[in-house]
Formats: sequence, structure tokens, C-alpha cells
Amino acid sequence: MGCQNDCDRRGVRSTGQCVTDEVRRILDAQRKAADESDYGCSTSCERSIDDLLSPSRRGPSRHTTIPFMLTCNDGCSTFFGSGFTNSGHHRHHHHHFHCIESPVFKVRGFVRGSKNCARIELLKPVYHHEPRDHDDMVDDYNDDKCNNSVCGYFGGRPIKNFCHTGVCITVDLDCFCGISCLDPVTPED
Repeated sequence: MGCQNDCDRRGVRSTGQCVTDEVRRILDAQRKAADESDYGCSTSCERSIDDLLSPSRRGPSRHTTIPFMLTCNDGCSTFFGSGFTNSGHHRHHHHHFHCIESPVFKVRGFVRGSKNCARIELLKPVYHHEPRDHDDMVDDYNDDKCNNSVCGYFGGRPIKNFCHTGVCITVDLDCFCGISCLDPVTPED
């Protein structure tokens, strides 16, 4: 998607910040999907937005999220967000924090009063088959310097869905030069 044009395909005036504009459109589509409104687009992120809001997706099986990845301003590297979650239970005495890292996100909203700062949630992959621990896969990825890619990170294993992590970060969307949308999903809890 190019950032040069100041109008999108629908003739809507752009802010000139294409990543910000696309994330705003994803958020609008997710909100409209929850309200069961209709909205149409045609390519890439637009196709995912259209799929999310497709009238044929009405009902309980309708998806709620357009997962996306961000490309850093260097134009080459995919942004990996990271954070910690408390994986202990309140009634148990063994609380501990667990580090989560992912290049796949769900937009949760924009910071009040900001045009470019968005709150995004890290989404964790749910693999088709879980033969090994995901942490082992991440260690393998980190040990293999030649395999420094998103596909390498996920180990080339088929991903059937994503799940919510509850880990949200705030990012300045001006710091990114690209966005890649995945097909709509309904993340697992």
C-alpha cells in the first residue's frame, strides 16, 4: 500500500499517515462488525475489512478481529511487541509473570486526544497441532540467526487461530511504514 496518495480508494481524505489510517479503518470495521453494520472494500487490509463485515458472516460465527502486523520504518523488519502477564490465580499463592512476544496485534483503540497513538493487544498463535512447547520454538528461532523472519518465529507450523493475551501496548503509528492484515478471526480467550 502506498503512502503517497492523500485519498483512499473510496475518496476519503487521508491524513497522509497510511499506517495510522489503516489501523483506524480496522478499528472502525471491528466496531461496525460488533454492531452488524455493512461496509465494503476491495484489497489487502480492505479485503480483510470487507470479510469482517460481510453480510454472509452474520450470526454467532461472524469474526470480530482483523489481526495485523506492522513494518518498522527501516522498511525491512517486522515489529515484535512484548510485555508481561501475571499467570497466577488470585486464590493461589504462586503468582508469577510470564513474558509474551508477538508480531501479531489487535487494535483496541486510540489514546484520547491523539491522532497516531494506538493501544494494541498482542495476539498469541493457536497452532493446529501442539507437538512442542511454544517457548522451545522461540528459543529455536533466537538460536538460528539466519531464520530471522516472522515465518521463522512461528516455526513454519500451521496457525489455526490467535488468542487474546490481555497484554496491551501503546504505539506511535508514525513510527511504522507498513501494515499487513491477516484474514479476520475471532480470537480465543
